[in-house]
Amino acid sequence: MSDDTGDISRPELAEYCRTQAAILAGHLDQRSAELSDLLEEIERDTANARTTLAERSGPDTDAEATIAEIETKQERAQAQQEEINEYRTLAEGYTDLAEQLAGGSGDLETVLEFEIETDAPTYFDAETTILGVATGEDRG
Repeated sequence: MSDDTGDISRPELAEYCRTQAAILAGHLDQRSAELSDLLEEIERDTANARTTLAERSGPDTDAEATIAEIETKQERAQAQQEEINEYRTLAEGYTDLAEQLAGGSGDLETVLEFEIETDAPTYFDAETTILGVATGEDRG
């Protein structure tokens, strides 16, 4: 990147970190939209189940199945929210790292340590991480 030795400059590393944060922001937007759709579906299902239960008296196996289905969707929504939180934390970490590098501190080792600690390559689809290249697990 910067010379024949393959060293990466701080400005290049900072730009890399900003790019990674932007990619993660895109993933966050997509996952947030999916979660929003799922929450709306849960809300509709819950309203329909309440209406159905109010119209009937006595035990209803269909209602029990509907409730179980709603609970499964709620568990899925919780898992999606946790994943969103993880992506957000990683994106914030890359942003902080970019600022640190732009401010003149940190280096390639700092970026590698961050990616190791956060298991960063697992949060990207086909995009390449420095850690992925360094370990030969380049997904790009």
